[in-house]
Amino acid sequence: MQRIKWVDERLQQWAHWRFASSGGYRSPDFVYRENGYTFGGKITEINADMERQAIDMDQAIASLPSDLSKAVIAYYTWEGGMSTITEKLRVTRATVHRRLCHADVRIADWLDEKAKREVPIKAQSRQISSNFNYATYTN
Repeated sequence: MQRIKWVDERLQQWAHWRFASSGGYRSPDFVYRENGYTFGGKITEINADMERQAIDMDQAIASLPSDLSKAVIAYYTWEGGMSTITEKLRVTRATVHRRLCHADVRIADWLDEKAKREVPIKAQSRQISSNFNYATYTN
């Protein structure tokens, strides 16, 4: 079974967001200087669209069955590579790959369903806003 490329890319972006924002909240490393030495690291800039997409991925991962979500979190956030993942999860490389493939399909479905739910909501909000009768006041 093949991985879904665009889901993999979104998961990589999610992992970047997770590391950069400390689990959903921004916590940049600030660079400061003291006695001629530089301490700290870089500030990762995350815009609102990236934040929204990462939160969507976070919710999609949370909706997965436990074995799939553990595989996704391990693969994208743990240090030590595949050997660490297989050792900690007590599964084979093939099992990790299979779980990631199944997670890709479920995440893609979850994101598609979310997009379908948002379209009627946006259309309904446009309809409501166009029904308002704005009054003008004159003195």
